[in-house]
Amino acid sequence: MSYTYTVPKRRANRVSYRILGGVFVAISVLQFVLLTTNHIKHMLLTFMFAFVLMVYGLYLITSSFRKQAFDITYRFDDKGMLVTHRYGAKQYSFDDIEFITMVIPDASLIYYMLNIKAGRDVYTIPFTMKKDYCEAIYEFVNNRIKKDNEHE
Repeated sequence: MSYTYTVPKRRANRVSYRILGGVFVAISVLQFVLLTTNHIKHMLLTFMFAFVLMVYGLYLITSSFRKQAFDITYRFDDKGMLVTHRYGAKQYSFDDIEFITMVIPDASLIYYMLNIKAGRDVYTIPFTMKKDYCEAIYEFVNNRIKKDNEHE
């Protein structure tokens, strides 16, 4: 028995992050040019504003290339959990999975999430309108991971 679930991400979101980050970087470069030509009265304040804007613009651009910005496919089977994304795939055995929790943040029970900690990685998997599938995956994984109280 295995479960496969894909979390889709929109390309338009990545493009808009890159455009907005580019605009912020362009504005900060313009501010730095105006600083070097002494056309600004409040040099320290302008420098701090341009620096923060540059850092935030670069953050937006680089975060649009991270693996969480692209489609991620999770496959749960008897071997463990396979996470496939744009930059490759990573296999986790059930011994690697430290814990799994199911979160129900919406009061009308429309939206469910699974939090899985495997090694150094933490995965948050959103399920919209798929309560039964989320619970099935949770039970499947939770029954196979090692519990801390087994040693007692």
